[in-house]
Amino acid sequence: MSDTGKSLYLKLETRRFSYLERARDCSRLTLPHLVPDEGDQTAHKFATPYQSVGARGVNNLASALLLSLLPPNAPFFRFIIDPKAVRNLDAMSSRAKSEAEKSLSDMERLVMKEIEGQSIRVALFEALKQ
Repeated sequence: MSDTGKSLYLKLETRRFSYLERARDCSRLTLPHLVPDEGDQTAHKFATPYQSVGARGVNNLASALLLSLLPPNAPFFRFIIDPKAVRNLDAMSSRAKSEAEKSLSDMERLVMKEIEGQSIRVALFEALKQ
C-alpha cells in the first residue's frame, strides 16, 4: 500500500476536478490570473471581464479579512500569564508580575516586527484572494 506521490495525485485528481472547475469559472468573472485554465502559461493573455464588480468584490473581501487577521499598528494576539502562574508571581512580589508582563509585551512587539519584516501581509493577502 505504498502509493507514490504521483499515483496518489492521479487517483485523487477526479475528486478535485469539479471544485477546480468551479474556481476557474469564478476566476474568469473576477480575477482571471488567480486560477488560470489548465495549460495556460505565464505569458498567456487572459480574457478581460468587461466589468470590475467581481474583482472589486474579491479585493474588498480579502482586504477586510486581512485587516481583521492582521490589524495595522496592533498585535493580533496577546500573551498573558497563566492564572496559576499569576498567583505564584503575586506570592513572590508585585514587581515580578509587572516584569513578566513587560517581557511578554516585548515578545509581542518582536513577533509583530518579524511579521512585518518578512512581508507576511502581502503573501496573506494573495492567499485570501484565492
